[in-house]
Amino acid sequence: ESVAPDEAAVKSAASIINQFARTLKNCRLYDTNNPTVLRFRDELAAAIRRVLDEHGAMMFHFTSDDVLHAGVSLYAARSRDDNLALPFYRDGIRSMTLEPGFDTRELEALLDAVLQVTGQNPGEDDLVTLLWEAQLPHLEIDYVPAEGDVSAGAPESEEAAVLPWPQPEEAKPEEEKPVSDQAGVTNPEGSRSDDWTVGEASMELEAGFAELESLAPTEVLRFRREYESEHAVSNVTVTIAIAAAYLSAGANDDDCVEMARFLPRVLRHALLHGMWAEAHEALCLLKQCDTEGWAVVAFAQELMQPVSITNTVERVDGQDQQTVTDFVGLARELGDPGIDWLNLVLAESQNRRNRRVFAETIADICRSNPERLAPWLSDPRWFVVRNVVHILGWIGGNSIVGMLQSAIRHSDSRVRQEVVAALGQVDVRVARPLLVRMLDGADTRMLSAVLHQLSAARDSRVSRLLISYLQAEGFHERPIEEKRAIYSALSAASGDEIVADLEAEVHRGNWFSRDQEAHRVAVARVIARIGTSLARRVLERGAQSRRTPVRKACEEALTGISNDD
Repeated sequence: ESVAPDEAAVKSAASIINQFARTLKNCRLYDTNNPTVLRFRDELAAAIRRVLDEHGAMMFHFTSDDVLHAGVSLYAARSRDDNLALPFYRDGIRSMTLEPGFDTRELEALLDAVLQVTGQNPGEDDLVTLLWEAQLPHLEIDYVPAEGDVSAGAPESEEAAVLPWPQPEEAKPEEEKPVSDQAGVTNPEGSRSDDWTVGEASMELEAGFAELESLAPTEVLRFRREYESEHAVSNVTVTIAIAAAYLSAGANDDDCVEMARFLPRVLRHALLHGMWAEAHEALCLLKQCDTEGWAVVAFAQELMQPVSITNTVERVDGQDQQTVTDFVGLARELGDPGIDWLNLVLAESQNRRNRRVFAETIADICRSNPERLAPWLSDPRWFVVRNVVHILGWIGGNSIVGMLQSAIRHSDSRVRQEVVAALGQVDVRVARPLLVRMLDGADTRMLSAVLHQLSAARDSRVSRLLISYLQAEGFHERPIEEKRAIYSALSAASGDEIVADLEAEVHRGNWFSRDQEAHRVAVARVIARIGTSLARRVLERGAQSRRTPVRKACEEALTGISNDD
């Protein structure tokens, strides 16, 4: 019947084996006289003495990857570099017994022997030889000897037998050692060295080396490519991939809580380095966790800090179009806070291509709710207001008129100019009151832009306003650009209601004034462009006038009508 191992003895054995392994690791890291090394060795010696006094002799068995006591695993190998049992097993040691009385000198000898056979320069002696030469009376080992250590005529089962640790009196006399010191003497045909049969043909071995040498260049290149490809993937990408796999594997609520605490660090790191696609994926994973410990709104406040905006703009302005698209995708994923984030980035971006992409994205997000942009119309920076008005123009529709009213009196003319352009995307009947208000005090450029919008459709109120400009005393003092804008708007927005006034303008004025003649010709052309039957009759009457300037102006206008027909 098998006897259950003593649990206390097993725990004590495990403790000294683990302490033995830690001592070896420290001895490899530091010099022999290092205080840490000396402390570890002293503590190990004290622990072994205490265990041996309490439990008596301790026997440890070695396999290729584990140290056992009473059949219980004490130190299973976790890797090739962390395999305590391997140097013992490799050199033939199958078990080692520590007897009571095992002192510090014997422990030092055991440590030094293991360090020597596992170091970079192990030498020719194996662990069995080193322990034998150290003469350790309180340490016994059972080992499997090399084939040359037993009689060649012994049966095969005896060659594989485990031999006990030899006592000093059993050592062979010097003269009985089979090794010859004579130079030039080789082992006979068929005898064994430690690694191969002496005298065996070496052609196959040489062919193998030749094959390795021929394959080495390509294999080295392949290894380097794979290594570089593996390390080209950033830690953020790898971390997000692992987190996604973890959540997809059936994470519970507690797992999601822990993941929600960790993923914001990954998200911030991705944002800091301009890795927008990775940040987007991390944000989606956080939403998947669906915990109360993390909120998009609070995180968005961090993104909109001035330092964060500056860093974001510096990153995105230097990136290619695909990466900018990833940035836009991240902003969309943020939802409503993403609109403000995009507006701040748009305000500081120096890349024209990027600014257009950001503006188009904001317009697309706010198309169903343009009022979301209203707070930005009160921004103190004129270019921010202009950007928002431009976006509202892209959205279009009558719903934007109310917000544009707050910008028609903006102090910067560039904003007002953008308002006029945006009103071009609104129903003319709705936009007309705002455009008329913008004529007050307008400069030449603004006047021309507003009149161009007002001339989109015929309207008697607009035509009456324009004829008042035409009949004003200071009309002839206006710049030529303003005059042309008024003439053009009159011809497009007017009808028969002002033909009589225009006829009076043709006949009015000094006969010999050059400016008046140019004005008369322009008015006659306006009548011709109105193109109604009443307008044609007025020009035909004027063509019969005795006043040569009036007659020529009307004849020229009628010629234009004929050519158009």
